[in-house]
Amino acid sequence: MCYVIGVKVPKKKTLKIGDKNIDIEPIDIPVQSGFSYSNWPVLFNLEASKPSLQAGLMHWELIPHWVGNEKELNESRKKYTTLNIKGETILTNKVAEPFILNNRCLVLASHFFEWQQIEKEKIPHCISLQNENLFYIAGVWNTWTNRQTGEVTPSFGIITTVANEMMSKIHNVKKRMPTILDSAMADKWMSPHLSEKEITSLATHQLETHKMKSFTVAKNFQQSNDPIVPFNYQLYTPQSLFL
Repeated sequence: MCYVIGVKVPKKKTLKIGDKNIDIEPIDIPVQSGFSYSNWPVLFNLEASKPSLQAGLMHWELIPHWVGNEKELNESRKKYTTLNIKGETILTNKVAEPFILNNRCLVLASHFFEWQQIEKEKIPHCISLQNENLFYIAGVWNTWTNRQTGEVTPSFGIITTVANEMMSKIHNVKKRMPTILDSAMADKWMSPHLSEKEITSLATHQLETHKMKSFTVAKNFQQSNDPIVPFNYQLYTPQSLFL
C-alpha cells in the first residue's frame, strides 16, 4: 500500500497543471507515517463546479462520513484503515464513494517507502521518480464535522493501484503502489464532470517502471535525522533483493 511518504520543496515553487498555476511554499517532511494521523500538503478544488486549484494541509485519513466523534473515529481505526483507497473499487468503496465524483485531490510527494519481504526479513526501500523531484498521487477528500464538538476537518485518502514490474518486486506481498499521475493526468483528475469510466481509468493508472527508481534504506529510517540515505544490506546481493 502507501503508508509512509515524504516531500521536499526547497524554495517557493509555482506548479503548472493544465492552465492553472499554483504557488507552493517551501516544504520539508522527509518521512511521515500515515498512522501518525497528521496533516499533509494536497492540491484541491474548494468548489467542484468552479475549479480553482489551491494548496493546503489536510488530515491524512479519509474520515468516514458516518463517524460522529473522536471516540467513534478511534474505534473505526481498529476495524479498517482509510489512509489508502483501492482504485479498482473506488466507485463502490463505502467511505470514498460519496465524494469521488466531486472531491478529488492531488497528494504532493517526493518519495515514498515500501518494504520487501525476503524470507523473514523486511527490507525498506525508498522510491522516487527518475526525472521529477515532486509528483502527484491521486487522492479523494471530504470535509468531516465532529458532531460532538462542531470542529470541521478536511481529510483525504491516497488512491492505490496494482504494482508495476519494479514495485511488484519491492512490495512483493501485497503488490500495490500509489496511483502516480503526470501533469496531464493530474489536470484531468482535477477536472469537473469526469465520467465514472474516466475516474476508474485514472484511479487505476500504473506508472511505468522506467520512470521510477529505488534504493534500500536502514530499517530504522523513520527514526533517523536523515531517513533517505541509502543503506547497503550486506546479507543480500542485489540479485537476491529482486528475486
